[in-house]
Amino acid sequence: MVKNRPAASLFEPALYRIYIMGYLDTSWSEYCGGMTIEHGSDPKFGTITSLTGRVIDQSALIGVLNSLYDIGCPIISVEYLAAG
Repeated sequence: MVKNRPAASLFEPALYRIYIMGYLDTSWSEYCGGMTIEHGSDPKFGTITSLTGRVIDQSALIGVLNSLYDIGCPIISVEYLAAG
């Protein structure tokens, strides 16, 4: 019997991409867990910022999301990219 193991885990490292509304300067990278910050535009949201990086577990991901909330960044989406 083959067991189906979910791709994401609460307790393992993973790569995520977070999209926020507006412009977040790259100097905020360390505050946001060392994530790479890139800018773009979207017809629906206007200027958007993407933060891409590896987090050690989902608790660390929640920490990054809380940091974004604390500085007033509206979160558009969080995307799981890969394990590890």
